[in-house]
Amino acid sequence: MKRLLWLLSMSLIPLLTACPGGGGGTTPTLTISPTSATLTAGTGNQVFNATLSNASGTINWALSPNVGTLSATTGTSVTYTPPATIASSTTVQLTATSGSLTATANITVNPPANITVSGTVIGANLQPVASAPVVITSGGTNFSTTTNASGLFSVSGVTPPYDATVVSGNQSLIYKGLTRTDPTLVFLGFSPGVSRSASLSGTVSGGAGFPQPANHVTQTAFGSPEAVDSATANTATGVYNMGTVSWFGPTTTTGNIHALQWLFDGTNLPTDYKGYGEKLGVALSDGGAFAGQNVTMSGVSEATISGSVTLPAGYTLASKRMAVGFADGSLINVLTDTGASTNFAYTTPNVTGATIRMQVTAGNAAGTSVITTKPGLAVNATSVSIPLPAGSDHSLPPNAATGVNHSTTFSYTPFSGGVHLVVFNGPGANPDYVVVTAAASTTIPNLSSVGLGLPASTGYSWQVYGVAPFASVDAAAGPGGWLAVYLGGVEGSRSVSTNRTFTTAP
Repeated sequence: MKRLLWLLSMSLIPLLTACPGGGGGTTPTLTISPTSATLTAGTGNQVFNATLSNASGTINWALSPNVGTLSATTGTSVTYTPPATIASSTTVQLTATSGSLTATANITVNPPANITVSGTVIGANLQPVASAPVVITSGGTNFSTTTNASGLFSVSGVTPPYDATVVSGNQSLIYKGLTRTDPTLVFLGFSPGVSRSASLSGTVSGGAGFPQPANHVTQTAFGSPEAVDSATANTATGVYNMGTVSWFGPTTTTGNIHALQWLFDGTNLPTDYKGYGEKLGVALSDGGAFAGQNVTMSGVSEATISGSVTLPAGYTLASKRMAVGFADGSLINVLTDTGASTNFAYTTPNVTGATIRMQVTAGNAAGTSVITTKPGLAVNATSVSIPLPAGSDHSLPPNAATGVNHSTTFSYTPFSGGVHLVVFNGPGANPDYVVVTAAASTTIPNLSSVGLGLPASTGYSWQVYGVAPFASVDAAAGPGGWLAVYLGGVEGSRSVSTNRTFTTAP
């Protein structure tokens, strides 16, 4: 009986496999994956894939309504990016077509959630800007507030992206397209707070001795959390005088004094280091005179740092600079090499805890310059690569343009991997505007509501500064932000264009 059942079951197999519906069919189809997505304006994107079966042909993509952008209009894959902002939740239909075949996906785009912006305004000296009016512009709505004594401000109910405007006197600063909740806004050209100062001097001894032999130099430097300064020691006596060491903030500052002596050749490049010394824990108080801060140098060995510079097309090398850096922030500038070679190999002092800062400057025929700084290098580093990006050159309007108003577009070549500070300078007490933007164009902001309207028939100048590496204005408004690059404390590049002039409309 079991054998009979087995034979019957085996006889059914060919019948089952011959039944209709066991194959994939030949009907042409077009499908999209995924068939739906939910995104928030101003953030993220979504990849959609189309599959064409039992047919061949080009797949075309379209949006309805035309809200947001597509990475392509044809192909088997496309990336949808929502708009920067949107007033209310909107459904966008993504359609793929190939011949007579059609498939759709629905994309829900929601407005960004409201955020509270709690930021800080600081000056170029890192000190807080107190009592400065701040305007946060979001979706056509202006939120006004004022910084407190610590330079802090807070605005709630903001829909990102937003613009942040700071005003002090006739100066204005505008960060465009922010989304972060904790921006640090740097007020260019403004140094708030109470200035402190003290005089610092002493005598350096040791090394090759004093009077120094020919082609010797001794440099001193002071560094603390609040202040840095430097001075050259007298070649005959070893006396150094930093004059007035200035800082902001506390009434006292405590740091270190460093002294370095070296022999240089006919091109002013170091060939041998004769001595290094330091005096630690030197306290300066506001208004004080601190003489007799003597430093004794002892022998120091040498190392070599080497590498190469890569220039952008159309740029000529201007200089390569090398400085010895210390943990307290002080620097001793050792050399400036104006030679044309893009390769370098320099003798360095092998001082415990010291690093090397390289800084390279180049320029183009339009007068735009770019500087790349690379700090924190080992004294014996090899194959150091220092690439320079092309700076931002003016595009439009042409020099000496007339009839300029708030609708005039100011454009420039983008600074690769960075953001732009577009500076509009007016004469005398007329308003100045600084626009921080990732875009390669901007307009003069209309700040009539805060008393900084653009004056009529007035001559202005404008320049473009670039700062990198920053992927967005958000990144440039982070802790340290773009100012850290300008101060040379972190690796990065900065550029500056020449001035162009224009006259505002009557």
